Amino acid sequence: MIGEAEDFSMQRPIDPSTPIHVAVKETVAALEDCHPTQLGSLDMAVDGERLDAVLDTAPEELPMLFQYCGYTVTVDDTGTLCVEN
Repeated sequence: MIGEAEDFSMQRPIDPSTPIHVAVKETVAALEDCHPTQLGSLDMAVDGERLDAVLDTAPEELPMLFQYCGYTVTVDDTGTLCVEN
């Protein structure tokens, strides 16, 4: 519809061999149809070291939720990354 933003979302398991900050940028880039390097700095939205270690944190601290490039990003205790606007 004219004048209304489209809703985009993507949910994926986190690959243990990929740092979570990379997975977030790749997922948002896929939704935006651009290269991850074209996106703003993730460090402005969340502490990258804390993000990469999120699956090592106590379950009561999850899900981790933050805003990035207009999307709500969630990492839950099952190792699932969800990006939605």
